[in-house]
Amino acid sequence: MKSYLKQFGYAFVMLIAGLCPMGLGVVFVGIIGEKYSGFIMDLSIFAGALLCVFVMKKQFNINAKDVFKMPKPDELLLVIAMSVIYTVITVLTEYREVLSEPSDEIYNVTDWIGTGLLAPVSEEIIFRFSMLTLLLMSAGFGKKIFSFILVSVIWAVIHFGGTLPRFIDIFIVGIILSIIFTKFGNIIYCMIFHSIANIVIYIISCNSTFFVDKIWLLYVSIPLFIVCMATLVYLSDKRKIVKD
Repeated sequence: MKSYLKQFGYAFVMLIAGLCPMGLGVVFVGIIGEKYSGFIMDLSIFAGALLCVFVMKKQFNINAKDVFKMPKPDELLLVIAMSVIYTVITVLTEYREVLSEPSDEIYNVTDWIGTGLLAPVSEEIIFRFSMLTLLLMSAGFGKKIFSFILVSVIWAVIHFGGTLPRFIDIFIVGIILSIIFTKFGNIIYCMIFHSIANIVIYIISCNSTFFVDKIWLLYVSIPLFIVCMATLVYLSDKRKIVKD
C-alpha cells in the first residue's frame, strides 16, 4: 500500500507538471486576446506534455519511445471504428437536445489543429503515458482497476462542462482509453481514438440537425461498440499468448 501511495504521489506530480504551463497560457491569452485562446491553451498543455516526457525519462527511466509503436492495421481499424461509434452514441445521448437547433458554428484552422491534434496528443501523454503508467508500476488487479477509475475521474473533472452527462461521458472515455493503452501498450491508439472523437464532434456540430431524428443509430451503435471492444480485448490477449 505504501508503494502505491508513493506512486500516486509521483502521478500527482506529473499531473501538475503537465498542467502548470497552462498558467503561462492564461497570461498569453490576457496579452493577445480571446480570439486564439483555445489554440494558445492547447499549445500550453502540449508544452506540459513535453515536460512530462522529459521527467518520465530522466526521473523514472521510462522512455516514451517504448509506447509509441507502429499501429497494426486490424487494431488501428478497430480503434478508429470504436472512436466513431462511441462519438455517435455520445451525440445521440448527451448532445441530442443541444444539436436539435441548426448551428452556424464556424471553426478556423487553429481550432481543428488544437482540438484534433495538440489536445489529444498532450492529454494522452499526461494522463495515460505519465499518470497511469506510474500508478500501474506497483499495482495488482484491484489497484489496476482503481488506477483506471482514479485517472479517468481526474481527467473528467478537468474537462467538467457543468453537467453530469458530460462528466460521465468523459469518465467512460477515460476508462476505454486506459483499457486500450494497457492492452496494447501503444499510446498512439489512444491519441487516434481521442483525436477522431474530437474531430467527429466538430463535424457533427457543423451539421447539427443531421442526427436529431436518427435515434435508431443509437440502438445499432451500442451493440457494435461492445463487439468492437470485445474484439479488441480478444486480439490483445491472443497476441500476448502467442508472444509468450
